[in-house]
Amino acid sequence: MADNKLQREFIVKALTDPKFRKLLATEPAQALGVKRINVQQAKEIKFILATVKGIDTQIGAIADELLCACSVTATPTVRNKA
Repeated sequence: MADNKLQREFIVKALTDPKFRKLLATEPAQALGVKRINVQQAKEIKFILATVKGIDTQIGAIADELLCACSVTATPTVRNKA
């Protein structure tokens, strides 16, 4: 699985498919469709899961920043009473 393209595909799949991510974390051989994983594959799975966790953290931080920025700059709508 040392192919960078394949790693990217697994990262995208883990980001977009919660069931696959959980399976990759708990039953990596089954997620990869093999009977047993070797040491190199185990390292790559650990790298993929760490990358996914990092991306999730960054997305969460960006979302928080956007929400805070919007709430600070947003001005309430005031209607004139006639």
